[in-house]
Amino acid sequence: MSNNLTVKQFIAGSCYSYILSSKAEALIIDPHISLRREYKNYLEKKHLALKAIVDTHTHADHFSLAAVLKDEFNVPVIMHEKAISEVVTQKVKEGDEIGVGASRIKVIYAPGHTDDTINLYAQGMVFTADVLLIGSVGRSDFQNGSPESMFDTLQKIKALPKDTLVFPGHDYHEKKFSTIAIESENNPFLKEVSRERFISNMRSKVLQKPFNIDNIIRLNRKGQAVSLEMIAPKAASILAGKDAQVRFLDVRSALEFSQAHIKDSINLPIDMLGEKINELSQAKQEYIVLCRTGNRSPMAADMLIQSGIQAVKVMDGGLSRWQKEKLPVIKGEGGISLERQVRIIAGSLVLSGIFLSWFIHPGFIGISIFICCGLIYAGVTDNCMMGMLLMKLPYNKKLYKTKLGGGTCSIS
Repeated sequence: MSNNLTVKQFIAGSCYSYILSSKAEALIIDPHISLRREYKNYLEKKHLALKAIVDTHTHADHFSLAAVLKDEFNVPVIMHEKAISEVVTQKVKEGDEIGVGASRIKVIYAPGHTDDTINLYAQGMVFTADVLLIGSVGRSDFQNGSPESMFDTLQKIKALPKDTLVFPGHDYHEKKFSTIAIESENNPFLKEVSRERFISNMRSKVLQKPFNIDNIIRLNRKGQAVSLEMIAPKAASILAGKDAQVRFLDVRSALEFSQAHIKDSINLPIDMLGEKINELSQAKQEYIVLCRTGNRSPMAADMLIQSGIQAVKVMDGGLSRWQKEKLPVIKGEGGISLERQVRIIAGSLVLSGIFLSWFIHPGFIGISIFICCGLIYAGVTDNCMMGMLLMKLPYNKKLYKTKLGGGTCSIS
């Protein structure tokens, strides 16, 4: 990486955001609503002055922190000229440059996922937003997206130097970055040379939309994330201790809740929230909404507010921050994670195959060989057939319901 431009990656669930810095100045790319404290701490620690915020497009799966940071730091919010936004103060187009310290960052217009998407390119790095992902690409059925534009954008990105580092806006497999060379060789969407086949493949995908997508887009366009009142875990603990009308509303899945939760909190998974709005409203209580890290809770809080429940706060950083601050939780056995279930069953079948082939008939070794081949296939393709079968069990359907609810920004 260049000595001129420093990159710090921040992760909130599957959402990636970045702070680029040079000569004591900083630029934030795609700030996530759950990471306000982390951004401020980093800027203070590195003695950086925030100069601008870039939202690469209008996000549809999570709330942007751009409006909050704009007011707090009195800095411009930069988006493409096609962006529909009440937050943006500076619009850019293809070929424009954004200055940060001694560095110049080039704007690449990158439609396809949406029609207002931009990528940023500087010093051997490209920030590809939701267009080029690691091993995949963004879907093209969001705001004025199109597979035709997506293909053309990918060809533009593919023409960058092969050693260019790729920093995406999302990753769903915990990979942090890639290169143009690696993606050109391994990403099936970037490898595709036929425009017609690419378009046909993209159009053949019928995908579930992200949870609460319409409200998320509305809030991001209007900058109304500012109206979501955040509360730190310690302050939340004190408030709940003083006022019996204040209740913690935990919108994580049943599995997550069973593993660890705050005493006397209500567990209502986010995909079941709509069914219980009336009950929550009639209770006439104040709710502190939380999830694991702070990605789902703002969405849940917005649903409550839109339904007329105004006494709502969002716990900053979720249960993860609560536990980091050594606040008490009730821990339970929880369920057995899907990954552990696969390990247990696969190991048992391999061992059974060995014993049966040893004591009964050599042909039983085929069981062990079959399972080993399945594990290799799962590792190479990231598709585990055993896991898919286990997910059909009623036990797993119940525990993992909210984790499967809502689509992602990826086409895969």
